[in-house]
Amino acid sequence: MAPRIVTASEAAQLVADGATVALCGCLSLLEPDAILQGIEACFLQDGHPRDLTVIHPVMVASRKGTGINRFAHNGLMRRVIGGSFSIFPDYEITGMIKQDRVEAYNLPIGTIMHWLRESGAGRPGLLTAVGLQTYIDPRVEGGRTNAAAKEPLSQIVHLAGQEWLFYPALRVGVAIIRGTSADPQGNISVEHEPASLGIFSMALAAKCSGGTVIAQVKQRVERGAVHPRLTLVPGRLVDAIVVHPAQPQTGTGEHLELTGETRFPLQPDPIPLTIESAIARRAMREMQDGQLVNLGYGVPAMIPALGFSQKLHERVAFSIEHGPVGGLPEGMDLFGASANPDLLMDSTSVFDLYEGGHLDITFLGLAQVDREGNVNVSKFAHMAPGSGGFANICHQTRKIVFCGSFTAGGLQAEIVDGKVIIRKEGRVKKFVKKVEQITLSGKAAREKGQEILYVTERCVFRLGTQGLDLIEVAPGIDPAKDILPQMEFPVAIPPNVATMDPALFREY
Repeated sequence: MAPRIVTASEAAQLVADGATVALCGCLSLLEPDAILQGIEACFLQDGHPRDLTVIHPVMVASRKGTGINRFAHNGLMRRVIGGSFSIFPDYEITGMIKQDRVEAYNLPIGTIMHWLRESGAGRPGLLTAVGLQTYIDPRVEGGRTNAAAKEPLSQIVHLAGQEWLFYPALRVGVAIIRGTSADPQGNISVEHEPASLGIFSMALAAKCSGGTVIAQVKQRVERGAVHPRLTLVPGRLVDAIVVHPAQPQTGTGEHLELTGETRFPLQPDPIPLTIESAIARRAMREMQDGQLVNLGYGVPAMIPALGFSQKLHERVAFSIEHGPVGGLPEGMDLFGASANPDLLMDSTSVFDLYEGGHLDITFLGLAQVDREGNVNVSKFAHMAPGSGGFANICHQTRKIVFCGSFTAGGLQAEIVDGKVIIRKEGRVKKFVKKVEQITLSGKAAREKGQEILYVTERCVFRLGTQGLDLIEVAPGIDPAKDILPQMEFPVAIPPNVATMDPALFREY
């Protein structure tokens, strides 16, 4: 029987009180916001559905008041399990988590996707080594993001002489997914979407649990109108469809070059010389031709545009965990998509690739580092953004390059005549005695033999056997004045420490 065509309001009636709801989306990509708006309106009017457990692998919200923010009402959610939340302190979900008005857990994106896959396949749960010795480990924080979250979601088990995290299979009551089109049988295709983000695994997890699958699409099409390889979710898994003709491809409009529908001439906007672009320039020198390269949010997102004139995108294969491989990754506004991709993988498979050790190098952001080389990007001060795919990406990658400014909170620094000049120091020190949360364990990285670099505008550190080793200092920087006083732990200044290449601090 073909799934029913329903309104967003009718779809909300299919969500029972206390249900576990799996939700797709990444920022504005694949955001099923019409359905979420219907659920929010139903709750505000009738008080139902309520006490939901919402699990979403990636942050879902194109702006304030949309996506997961629509569920940030007292009583609507009892628990939220997210791969990432928000870097914006004014987002409604941020306030709800920080004020302990919902039990909040943060797990890696890939872990959540693999957990849904294993649950949908009828297996007892997920075994993974991702997150051991970090905040995800139940012996540390168990992924708990606030005080309202009491119990860890995983347990330590021993199998084949190794420690594993075990997540018991989920029972998903409702999966809310999105695609582009639905045919008369209810098959869901993604021909206009830049990513697919595990929608098949979500649907399968719901059906394996006897639950309901609700799909939002832009249009209905005739049978055979879409290439079968672009049809990802069989209609037999779908119960209801909301057709939303105004469904935007992304929060910034339609971009055919993100989906493979067409290939556009690439010409990114030039990036001016700043301390951030100098950091990215230094970091990108760690790449080698032919590598599979992952890029994270923030400073690393500048690398494709900075390397464009050198045809860097043709010499390496950029990979974003949301699916695209090859092409030119977009910047911050459309992070997760790439122009002219060579292939679009489902995120579930991308994380299989990464966790199998096939990623050569990754460039990631930097919030806090401590004397042991531990890194925190997931929880600090006024924010609880979560770790995203960080732990999965770092798990088996041979080389990891962290990129970020040396201090934060009002740092004023500029480049003058090829030298870094600190006009005003940031209020917040990033190199601290102890990170607020361990997103990457320096001890685990050393045990795996990974090469770790920490690149800032004024120096470069390497993870050594005893902690951080200072290996380069920027032109114009005095370590005794600009480095040591801005750290909460000591590092040795080698007498012959190298100078960062002055070319990094000059216009091309």
